Amino acid sequence: MIALTRLARRATLILAFSLLTLAATAHAECAWVLWTSPLTHVHWDPSQGFQAFAECEKRAVDIQRQRNETPKRPGIEVRCLPDTVDPRGPKGNRRG
Repeated sequence: MIALTRLARRATLILAFSLLTLAATAHAECAWVLWTSPLTHVHWDPSQGFQAFAECEKRAVDIQRQRNETPKRPGIEVRCLPDTVDPRGPKGNRRG
């Protein structure tokens, strides 16, 4: 009876560990979206999609550098977020 209880605990731990590993892997494989918003007011627009965070971040740095080189253009904020995150908030709360 004690051996069966140990086996059940061990199986539960293995299952929990497997589920956590799968969840971490799924998050690492998600796509990334580059969002832009003018500094004058908050209005987030999706700009581009990327498979890797590093690609998205590189493009964000390039956009910031281009804006800094052209002082007459208004400032812009850029963010790389997973494709499951929308900085505009829930769909029902978006303002057009």
